[in-house]
Amino acid sequence: MMLRRIVIMQDEKLLQTVEEEFTAILLHARDMLIRRAKAVHPDLQAPGYRVLALVICDDAQQQGVLAEKLRLDKATISRLVQHLESLALVTRTQDPSDGRAQLVSATPLAHEKWLASGNTLRQELRRQLTEWEPGELQNFGELLHRLNISFGELA
Repeated sequence: MMLRRIVIMQDEKLLQTVEEEFTAILLHARDMLIRRAKAVHPDLQAPGYRVLALVICDDAQQQGVLAEKLRLDKATISRLVQHLESLALVTRTQDPSDGRAQLVSATPLAHEKWLASGNTLRQELRRQLTEWEPGELQNFGELLHRLNISFGELA
């Protein structure tokens, strides 16, 4: 009975450490997202950056599709797209397959700034991991993949 309580306490401490470190990495990721948004445009905020990321990675999107993917209401997406348009980062055109809808596309300027900000982020990440052994990197990648798969199963 005493041994079982010790094991449970050790497991709880391990889980608490993982939770603290996971929270810390999420905060670092949020900071990187904000820095990357600012590298694209000084007035770009994180939510707008997320919209821009989708139209760059998935090409032109209807605003309703963006709302679904980001789990935001259509009015919020509309405001974000208007802001991105005012920053010359996206354009809106009529959707040829649905005359009532508009497609949101990234501008060439947005693509250029996006690529540059991504290169900076990758260089920073590589710099942080230069002292890691190849086996550590492989194990870390596999563990992150496993965690991401489990999050995907929750959705």
